Amino acid sequence: MKTRYAFLDVYRGLIVLLMIEGHAVREFLHPALQTSGAFQFHEFIHGVTGPGFLFGAGITFGISVQHRWGEFLSLTSVSFRRIGKIAILLLLGYTLHLPFLSLHKTLQASTQEQWLRLYSFDVLQCIGFTLLIIHLGVFTVRREHWFPRVLPIAMPAILIASPFLWMADLTSVPPAVSTAFQGALGSVYPLFPYSAFLFAGAFASYEFMNFAESGREGVFVKRLALGGTALTAGGAVFLAATNESDRGAEFWNSDPTVMVVKLGSLFLLVSGAWTLEKVLGSFQNSKSLRWLVLLGVESLFVYVLHLVLLYGSVLNADSHLSALWKGRSDWVYALLISIAFTAFLVTTAWIWNKIKTSHPAMFRMIVWWMAAVFGYEFLTRPY
Repeated sequence: MKTRYAFLDVYRGLIVLLMIEGHAVREFLHPALQTSGAFQFHEFIHGVTGPGFLFGAGITFGISVQHRWGEFLSLTSVSFRRIGKIAILLLLGYTLHLPFLSLHKTLQASTQEQWLRLYSFDVLQCIGFTLLIIHLGVFTVRREHWFPRVLPIAMPAILIASPFLWMADLTSVPPAVSTAFQGALGSVYPLFPYSAFLFAGAFASYEFMNFAESGREGVFVKRLALGGTALTAGGAVFLAATNESDRGAEFWNSDPTVMVVKLGSLFLLVSGAWTLEKVLGSFQNSKSLRWLVLLGVESLFVYVLHLVLLYGSVLNADSHLSALWKGRSDWVYALLISIAFTAFLVTTAWIWNKIKTSHPAMFRMIVWWMAAVFGYEFLTRPY
């Protein structure tokens, strides 16, 4: 029977919380205040959210594959359901990038910039394609004892290759492909280097389960915390000792040292979530943290909803929060708005979760109805 680890939901909840606050403050804070050291520190902290989602997806995958290794080795109904879930992730990711609510208009009237936006990799695309790659890896390796040995080889290989791929001239490669490898055309989370975080999560889950089976979870968490401290501190010292003059966006999104610092930060977040569980008892029974667990459980729903409300989509291109308050607030108002926005999302997630758990048939009907209406509109609208 598959065990659900509550501290992982809290970890995901913390990542969602950082994501909401980071996106909201970035949108609402006045541009003049976005040149300060405080904002640069804020951006670095916010920079762990995307890797955090990938790391969490890797942990979930690793736990699942250890429970059901045999099911990953053949094309069964279970395998197809799992691939179907990945396909939904990718479909959601690309739907959020659609320029128009019309297939005909998208094909006929999209500009080059809009096509690049559609092709670009965000966190859902990175998670989806990396999961497909790691599924293929399991199917290829076959022997379970080899799988956790391949992961720590793949992680540094991806990180080392990333700066070279980001500097490479890929103009001869179709944009639909090159966006997966570098951020030059607008990808926020291309496979290089960000897929390494999902591989790291899968490897961490193997180590965690090995310790958990012998009742030594605490030993693993202590080692994870020590490793996170070493990676974060060591990477920060190395960055402080190097020349800052050539550090552009490419550096902060592809340099292996920066990625190592972010990985160390995630180790600390996971170990902190586990420690909180031991200190406070069951998260599910702790009213003060129940909302954080909820954010973790419904992280995909909150992720999609917050993007639509904050930045808009083909459904609300001109009526979203960014259109109302972009760049108009100081730190106090930006933080207050982000708190109010978080409270709204928590409430909405609670309603969504309540329907899903208490009325599963109604929930499935609502989901299929929304998908059918959207699909019909997209396919049939002439322009």
